[in-house]
Amino acid sequence: MVRKKRLSPSGPKDDSGEYHNVHVNLHEDELAAAGMAIGDEVFVRVREDEIIVRNAGQDEVEHDS
Repeated sequence: MVRKKRLSPSGPKDDSGEYHNVHVNLHEDELAAAGMAIGDEVFVRVREDEIIVRNAGQDEVEHDS
């Protein structure tokens, strides 16, 4: 499944009128395909060229060395 998404501005603007946060809307079928549901807690990892979102309910979290 591939769907094109837009990163929408979110949160307050700074003194210069710029946003520093975004959100992306995911449909419940996309979450289900990833083994997640609305309201789940997640871990977000940012690497050089990717963002990884994992369910926080898992017993182990891999840490960078």
